Amino acid sequence: MLLVLKTLSFFLKSILIGVIISSVILLLVPDLREGSGMPLTLFTEQESSKKLSFNSAVNAAGPAVVNIYSQSIERSGYQRRQAVERTNLGSGVIMTSNGYILTCYHVIANAKLILVGLQDGRLEEAQIVGFDSITDLAVLSVSAENLHPIPQLEDPKTLVGDVVLALGNPYNLGQTVTQGIVSRINNNGLNNFFDYIQTDAVLNQGNSGGALVDSEGVLIGINNANFKTRISPNRVESVDGVSFALPYSLAKKVMSEIIATGKVTRGALGFEGQQGGLTSTGIIVTDVIEGTPAELGGLQVKDLILSVNDIPAISVRDTLDYIADTTPGSTIVLEVNRDGTILKLDMVVGELQ
Repeated sequence: MLLVLKTLSFFLKSILIGVIISSVILLLVPDLREGSGMPLTLFTEQESSKKLSFNSAVNAAGPAVVNIYSQSIERSGYQRRQAVERTNLGSGVIMTSNGYILTCYHVIANAKLILVGLQDGRLEEAQIVGFDSITDLAVLSVSAENLHPIPQLEDPKTLVGDVVLALGNPYNLGQTVTQGIVSRINNNGLNNFFDYIQTDAVLNQGNSGGALVDSEGVLIGINNANFKTRISPNRVESVDGVSFALPYSLAKKVMSEIIATGKVTRGALGFEGQQGGLTSTGIIVTDVIEGTPAELGGLQVKDLILSVNDIPAISVRDTLDYIADTTPGSTIVLEVNRDGTILKLDMVVGELQ
């Protein structure tokens, strides 16, 4: 009996040692686990999928991007007597649940009829609320229910290098998504007409007015155009990988003013300037346009503008933006240094045309 127990104990110890050694080998050499009959979860944690996808962003933004078809009548031929019907193709972005849509002005310019194709298959006639030719933006309105506004943030905090998606209807293929990064952010300000976001996301005919969104589907810009270069006197070509969009903050500001007043009004004085030298602050006046409020108010070339309405003229952009945001007809005071003499000049703000 004792011999039987010793023999049984020996076999049990051998089996236990074998199991331990086998487990260590399988742990160190994963390839040997296949066909072992042992569940892999004993040795590795269940890994979630590492596939990179922007599907959630497209699902969030896609229903808000619409197809726009506009018909216009143009005159051609001798003395432009022949009427020609033209159909333009573009895209737009639903901004509000009550039917306001942003698009590019060139998509609907001179249109007699505008149709908006929603992603659920509905086709709605749109009305023009107003447009701004300087930024090439237009606001449309449709009377439709159950609209899907695009996700928006007051400040999307767009940075160079961010991944972006361009949504639109190129060549009327239906909603198409292209991907790229923010290549550059140019902050000109309204005084230089508009800011823009440069991206390498591909844009084609029909993409104008569509959405540029971030990797979470939040709107960061309205797609506008490709960069074009003239390669001969009669030939202009688009440059691949260089596309532009109007930033969300500017587009939203233009849209809000158009909805409120039907147009965008900007103040202007009629002068050009450049930043003061390394040892001086202010704006050096480089040109004064004849017949403008600047000339009528006594501003001269080489004057150094120190402040506008007591706001220091530290930046050309900020100063001209301040003037652009001033209601035409208002009086503002420029403090200038002219050959060492400090002057205060009253000027009535005109309207930027």
